Amino acid sequence: MRPEPEDVFAPISHDLHVCGLRPRLVFTAPPGEDPQQWRDLVVSGVRLGPLEFEPELIAEPEPGAVVTSLAFHTQAAVLENLQLIDGSIAWPACRGTHQHPMSLASDGEGGWPYWRCPSDPSYRRPVGQHPGLR
Repeated sequence: MRPEPEDVFAPISHDLHVCGLRPRLVFTAPPGEDPQQWRDLVVSGVRLGPLEFEPELIAEPEPGAVVTSLAFHTQAAVLENLQLIDGSIAWPACRGTHQHPMSLASDGEGGWPYWRCPSDPSYRRPVGQHPGLR
């Protein structure tokens, strides 16, 4: 049985939430597409657009690939729409006084992705384990 999109999105949802954003997924599908694989991303009440949950990717034994793709598209949507999201900060927030967002990376194809500081690549946190705002 393949996981539901909401389950696959859970680590990213955690990282949004601990940074002060309110994420949710809303059923949506372009005409003629499978409604089970499409969700609109809504962050803090702002609809940012569709995310595709490809069944082939979700069924992979290593979930890092789908989480990497979703994290990439989620970060792009949030950063492109910062001006629309009340109280939004560059996401995911970096540590301390760093004003930049963390960068998405992984240690190889299918590996679990992580957020890292672009100024200090040794500072990194796995997607789903962001420490939140400090």
